[in-house]
Amino acid sequence: MIEPDPIIAQDLAHAIQVHDPAAEVLVFPSPDAALGELALRPPKAALIHYAPRGFRRTPAGIELDRLAVPYAFRGIVEDDGDGAPVLASPFSENSVADLLRRMLAQG
Repeated sequence: MIEPDPIIAQDLAHAIQVHDPAAEVLVFPSPDAALGELALRPPKAALIHYAPRGFRRTPAGIELDRLAVPYAFRGIVEDDGDGAPVLASPFSENSVADLLRRMLAQG
């Protein structure tokens, strides 16, 4: 997960672990901070704070696509998010679980 706000990151991590108690949730404050870990331990899915224009063409977007990791955005989406799903705020355990099911079904 890429989330700069520690309180939101904690809430999202809790919601993910309610859906999947065995899930390991790694939190990074920015896409650049996550890049090194992506290559070492590709995640099953990635949830990203917001979609900057052209995210798919950023280093993190390129790496997620290369690794075939499904991703979604949380919060404001500046463009169409490159077709990625969006988690609306406020979110709940149920909306996070639904998003994860959709992401993993497409991934």
